[in-house]
Amino acid sequence: MTSPSRSGKSPLPAMLATGGYVSAQVTLADLDGDGRPEIIAGSDALYAWRLNGQLLPGFPAKGRNFFASRPAVADFNGDGRPEILVGCDDDALYGFDAAGQLLPGWPRRTGGDVFSSPALADLDNDGQLEVVVGSDDGCLYAWRADGTLLPGWPQPTGGFVSASPTLADLDGDGRPEIIAGSWDSRLYVWRVDGTLLPGWPQPTGHFIWSTAAAGDLDGDGCPEVVVASDRLYAWRADGTPLPGWPQPTGSYAVGSPRLADLDGDGRPEVILGADRLYVWQGDGCPLPGFPVDLGAYLWSSPAVGDVDGDGRPEIVIGGWDGQVTVAAGDGRIKTTYSTGRPIFATPTLADLDQDGQLEIIIGSWDSNIHIFRGDVQAEKTTPFWARFFGRAEPVRLLPAGQFSHVREFAAPFVTFSNPPGSRAVLRYRANFETEWHPVPLVVHRGRLTGLIQPFLAGTRVAYYAELGLESGRPQRVPASGLFGYTVKADWRARLRR
Repeated sequence: MTSPSRSGKSPLPAMLATGGYVSAQVTLADLDGDGRPEIIAGSDALYAWRLNGQLLPGFPAKGRNFFASRPAVADFNGDGRPEILVGCDDDALYGFDAAGQLLPGWPRRTGGDVFSSPALADLDNDGQLEVVVGSDDGCLYAWRADGTLLPGWPQPTGGFVSASPTLADLDGDGRPEIIAGSWDSRLYVWRVDGTLLPGWPQPTGHFIWSTAAAGDLDGDGCPEVVVASDRLYAWRADGTPLPGWPQPTGSYAVGSPRLADLDGDGRPEVILGADRLYVWQGDGCPLPGFPVDLGAYLWSSPAVGDVDGDGRPEIVIGGWDGQVTVAAGDGRIKTTYSTGRPIFATPTLADLDQDGQLEIIIGSWDSNIHIFRGDVQAEKTTPFWARFFGRAEPVRLLPAGQFSHVREFAAPFVTFSNPPGSRAVLRYRANFETEWHPVPLVVHRGRLTGLIQPFLAGTRVAYYAELGLESGRPQRVPASGLFGYTVKADWRARLRR
């Protein structure tokens, strides 16, 4: 199925199919040198499509597990052609050329999943790019194009580094600092040589999964650093809190804050998705019309652009209900689009067909990349497998302790009836594991909700929660013992895959 073309050119596809969940933002880059971008996305493999929906030769490119990281594209090794760097759940950062072949010296192994999206920059002023990325082994890594580590790296933290690094010159020396949060609840800022910038790290009240943003919020000509956790935090470059911050949210936030001028006053606002869509001015005051309750948890980070051609920027964000919402800068909902399954990925906005108006490109857990037009009603699309097996509800919420099994390949959304809060943790482990996996609980439709990874049939999973951590009087649920369930085989899911 294709979307209508406003320019008379070949129509764009409405969907691009992958073989698994799409959790990260897509990347647009010209891989084949024809002057038009390809759409590059991670899922069960790394995909690259031309704008007519055809896969580029050499793709999909496989790793040993899912790619949940956003691909970064640049001429990494100086050969005049673009390369792709992307993190994988097999504990490695991969490097591919534009034909889907592994680069010499890649992939590079870490000690944990690489959920973090890589950032590329010339860190040491040698005229070549380096790549920086976090790992769930608790370290931040920096490699040269040949796969050798940059001196001073990796740098350890006290928890998973699932956040993506942000590169920004905070101290005005003309070289970028490397900013990244950790699940040890601290935000770090390193110099290029791996030493910490004075005043850092800074603590928050919960894990940091959010990627930091940097920009001048107070108009003093110097950048501030903003990151989400149990609240939305903002610091000056020296690590001192910006007046008016932190600001509370009704839930722990995974998504990254976006800085953009929505009201036309020449200074950026801070936009964040969590239990609601929040927008603050630089002094920490809410922008009139916000926050807005969209009826679902917003794991996705916001994108900003004029998608309907009215000359004013809109906010575009995806939710766990499968809805893509387009909101005006005053909080009014302009339109919504549906993918039918939960959305974790950040939207990408681009004029793909060069007709002067933006398209919305976003991945969903229905295993597709969707392309919506901001000035027309979205087409109704049905994935191939859903025509035969039926479309599931966007999120099936499973009350803790009240279910005994889940289907193979399913990632259960487990809920707790206790009062919502901004600081709570779900811990789970499979029967073959010795370590507990921590998961932040978020507020979805008024209930604390945690997501447990999929397991194969026959796996027995145990779990429990720690609630009310922000009160200083944590509550364990269940009070004693453990909840648990068994993973059952699902032949329909096997056929879909």
